[in-house]
Amino acid sequence: MEDKLARLKSAMKKHTFPDLKFTENHRHSIHTAIEKQDVSREDILIGIFRSLDEEKSGYQINESLYQKGIRKFENNEGSLYAVLHELEKEGWIQSFWETEERKLYSLDERAKKWLKKKESKSGSASARWRIAFEGGGTD
Repeated sequence: MEDKLARLKSAMKKHTFPDLKFTENHRHSIHTAIEKQDVSREDILIGIFRSLDEEKSGYQINESLYQKGIRKFENNEGSLYAVLHELEKEGWIQSFWETEERKLYSLDERAKKWLKKKESKSGSASARWRIAFEGGGTD
């Protein structure tokens, strides 16, 4: 897989972006913009709840959020675990230890109902999240 990605990158440099100069300043400004990302609590809840279509570990939830553009926990995974613990105390999610080192999380019925209600509102942010998590688009 790494070889295929390296070949793709090489081909893109030669043919797709021959005049593009991506400097370290560009890279830094992009990372800064991502880090300053302001994500609402509702967006975080929707992202976490949508990622829990099946039992997942905190690491898997974090990866799912990252893939969908929520970078809030990228360099601070501990804060995600604090949020998960809070959601568990509030009765939104349940957890159990699969092994001594791996805790899995799942949605409680309350969270499923809340998510369904949010997603039923046409044009809502949660409806857009649903589309993003299902991998679709709305051209």
